[in-house]
Amino acid sequence: MRKVLFVAAILSLFTLGACSPQASMEGPEQAMPKTPVAPVPATNVTEAGNPSQDSSAFTFDSALFQGKLTGCSYAQAGKLLVSAEELYLYDTVSGAVLAHCPVPSQDFEAAPFEDGVALTAMSDTGAIVRIYDNRLNLKESIDLEKLLPDDYVIGPNCVSVSSDGDRLAIAGLDALYLYDRPTEQLTMLLDIARGTGGAGINAVSLNGVAFTPDDNRVAFSGDGFPEQSGEGEESAPMWGTIGIDGSGLELAWLDAEGVEETLRADGKLFFPPAISHVDGGLSWVDTASGDAHRIAFSANDEGGDGVYVSEQGKYVATAELGSAVTVRIYAVDSGDLLATKTIEVADPSYVWRIPQVSILDDSQAVIVFLGCGIEEIDTAVITFGFGA
Repeated sequence: MRKVLFVAAILSLFTLGACSPQASMEGPEQAMPKTPVAPVPATNVTEAGNPSQDSSAFTFDSALFQGKLTGCSYAQAGKLLVSAEELYLYDTVSGAVLAHCPVPSQDFEAAPFEDGVALTAMSDTGAIVRIYDNRLNLKESIDLEKLLPDDYVIGPNCVSVSSDGDRLAIAGLDALYLYDRPTEQLTMLLDIARGTGGAGINAVSLNGVAFTPDDNRVAFSGDGFPEQSGEGEESAPMWGTIGIDGSGLELAWLDAEGVEETLRADGKLFFPPAISHVDGGLSWVDTASGDAHRIAFSANDEGGDGVYVSEQGKYVATAELGSAVTVRIYAVDSGDLLATKTIEVADPSYVWRIPQVSILDDSQAVIVFLGCGIEEIDTAVITFGFGA
């Protein structure tokens, strides 16, 4: 039985923010295009042109997925990995399911590369990296507990894959590693346990890792102490890069407090603060240039109910929960507020947990999952567009 909500069910749940495929988009942003916001049949998309040549086309048809929708991840070029009873590779341009396979875990981090995707999930014993080709055929499983018997990887975000899929960057509790898949060679790039540092900073923990766009360096984030820190001094967020040969270590402090996770997209690292340190902004860095930036949100408490980064890192979204769900879209480079979408919710169960928000850069389309992390209710899907 399909558990995703169809259009009629969505209409009964939401009085604003989801409507039938024939209805136009309405909301606070008058600049939004007049396009359907409910799951759109693929036939409606192809009328605008050839989907294979039009990267701005968009559709999300939830009826194609069996079971309750539990999340989706980016898979390059407008494609998504959609989790339900199985893991589906879905093309938002053509509206077609390209492949499917068993779901490896309900909590994983996807890292797409040229010819496939690496999924990192936590098991009872630690992190496991599964390498799939571009048809979701499983090619390799890497048990990080066996690869790093003297270290531990705390979460899926601590693994990244190079653009060709040949190298993994792995952040453990004690060190930063580079793993070459073809040769099965593991190299320690940075020994955190020994307090190795630079620029007056001693890195003491890592919580995120990513390759720079040229794949020649590994960027990472975590916490550190000043080299001359006194007893009882608290650590502070820092980030850095190092060459894949272990040379050229660079470290810098972050203009942020209470950072517990790192979001990454196309050579950018984003640092949403923990709920106790939300201050109405988002710090991010360009790993290629080393430049640090900050986006100012529209309110001082914005960002506490979720911060989301787009497929290519061009846009950031925030969610605000209450009697309604408010989603705001910002341009990363300028910091401008591009769109505000208010979704009226009749059943308060749908705002008990933060939503999942996915943003497609080329089509300037947004997919919002409400209730995807709550087993007792069906997942509601709302889509909308933004931009000029």
